[in-house]
Amino acid sequence: MMDFRESLTYFFTTFISLFIIMDPIGNLPFFLMFTENYSREDQIKTAVTASLSAGIILLVFIIGGDAVLNFFHVSIPAFQIAGGFIFFLYALQMLHILPSSIKTSSKEEEDSLGKTHVALVPIGTPLLAGPGAITAVLVWRHSYGDAIYGWLLVLAVLLVCVITTVTFVFGNVLRKLLGLSGIGVISRIMGLLLAVLAVQFMVNGFLALQ
Repeated sequence: MMDFRESLTYFFTTFISLFIIMDPIGNLPFFLMFTENYSREDQIKTAVTASLSAGIILLVFIIGGDAVLNFFHVSIPAFQIAGGFIFFLYALQMLHILPSSIKTSSKEEEDSLGKTHVALVPIGTPLLAGPGAITAVLVWRHSYGDAIYGWLLVLAVLLVCVITTVTFVFGNVLRKLLGLSGIGVISRIMGLLLAVLAVQFMVNGFLALQ
């Protein structure tokens, strides 16, 4: 029988962690840059499409993750260790210790500026649904065998996507309220939290191998 407290802890852990990994506030400057010349209506459409595409990508890996792991004969502990390493690189990027080209290259960003629609690439993926987020949902999906936890993970993904949409839609307002320096401070705090999460992922992976 499902333990309510345990399931609630699982939901909030996955939700908060996924929010940090997808980092809608840290990605807000990219969204505003890519949609700078868009009309208000097109900005809203781009925000919705980007979040929707990111959500679909993550849901596909939640549903079909077993097939991917089985096909490549990859164990969950190995995936946890690799995922923790990826998270740690992202954390260093968010802390501005490593360059931001880890998620997207400068060439990709330049090419995207010339496109009429950038919701799918690079905003939807890899900025939102990148290797880190995909790795996270695959690992969390296998944390518990009960199907209810799978639905809680789906709910966490959908909730983060909704918050991401709202963040992007009101991006100009947030930029005025927080300023670029404020956004940078929040991104660094989330980067620190992600670094801790990365270490925990790797520790869990190594312990599971023993």
